[in-house]
Amino acid sequence: MARPKDWQPLRESDPVPGNPAEIREQVKHMKKIAAYLHTQAAALTAMADADNLTGKYADELSEKARGLGRKLDLAEDRYREVKGHLSNWADELEDLQKTADRALTDAQDAQRRIGSRSTSEEQDGPEGAKSSQKDEVEQDPLLEQAKEDLAEARKRLNSAESAYHERSGHFASKIRSSIDDDMKDSWWNDVKAWVADADWLDSFAEGASWAATAVGALAIVFPALGVIALVLTVAVAAIHIGQAATGNGSWFDVLMDLGALKLARNGIKAAKAIKALQNSSRKTAAGLAKEKSTAQAARSNAKARSKAGKSERKKGGTSRKTRENARARRLRMEGENRAAGKRSAEVVRNSELPQVTVKESAGTVGDKALARQVKDVVRWRDTYPGNAELASNANQALRHQKVVQGSWGASTILDAGDKGGDALTSDGYSRSKDRMTAPIGPQW
Repeated sequence: MARPKDWQPLRESDPVPGNPAEIREQVKHMKKIAAYLHTQAAALTAMADADNLTGKYADELSEKARGLGRKLDLAEDRYREVKGHLSNWADELEDLQKTADRALTDAQDAQRRIGSRSTSEEQDGPEGAKSSQKDEVEQDPLLEQAKEDLAEARKRLNSAESAYHERSGHFASKIRSSIDDDMKDSWWNDVKAWVADADWLDSFAEGASWAATAVGALAIVFPALGVIALVLTVAVAAIHIGQAATGNGSWFDVLMDLGALKLARNGIKAAKAIKALQNSSRKTAAGLAKEKSTAQAARSNAKARSKAGKSERKKGGTSRKTRENARARRLRMEGENRAAGKRSAEVVRNSELPQVTVKESAGTVGDKALARQVKDVVRWRDTYPGNAELASNANQALRHQKVVQGSWGASTILDAGDKGGDALTSDGYSRSKDRMTAPIGPQW
């Protein structure tokens, strides 16, 4: 049976949480394990006491079987004791929850009556009549009774809550005492017990998850914060993996975390790819600008270079000094052509990234730097429309931009669905996640 969600006017949340039905299911499971242990212990004891064991290892086998049988007996005792404690706790928890629920129902009824009487008083007669009837209003028997009923309901809930904490501690102590027996637990069992007792892990994971959501939203305006959001997500995933592996959490939470990290990784890879494409496009555009400027300069002084070249090659009637001067002029003009090309290449390499509009920035989920890189790649494609490499770079950059958009959108939907699932399904979402709980290793 689902627990009430609204505990006003008595509490902000359920003061006696728990699910007796799930506890009883665990009791049934432990009962089956205890019966199985009993059967196996009896079989091992019978094997150890059998007279038909012969051979070199008969004595050793008999002793090992007897020792293992004793360990299984101890395990059976542990399971039977813990099963009994859990069964008793389920019964008491159910009674306490019924008491709390009745108190809540009575309190809400009393609160409605108080509200009804207060509204009625406000609507009674003119101001003068209200003043003259003040004493009668204060002595309204129905209002006084409703207030007394509310106080009584609050008292009963306080009593139930106090008993809840006292009895839960009592049974927890009983269970710890039953577990503290002659059996030696494995290190993994100790880890599972530690995680189960570490309530702070749940609080930390919950806080870190909300912090990651908030920082992720701020990262739209301040992209540098994205690293912090990623670190928080990794921390939450690590906690959920530890809890799921020890049977104290749901593997569904792990899948959600891994999905979020996968989407974040895709977005980061896409952003890095855009940066690499932008660098590649600038390099290619710089080369094209160099070639274009060099060619333009060469055309502008082509006649002068041709004349100098002819003078350089003349021998008859031309002095050596004249030929050397002509050669120097030609080399100087060729150097100027190359320098013009280099200057154009430097202009491309050192040019500022283009500014972006709000709409263009939204295309990269608010990351202005990334939006400017995408626009830069597209700019060089448009500047040199005939170049296949620049066209390919622009197409790839736009495709990676869509990956960034999709990764952010999918992760936002996952996060919103995870945090709002219970509100939309009356805790059905959490119950579904609980069905995906299974520890690694034996569940004995």
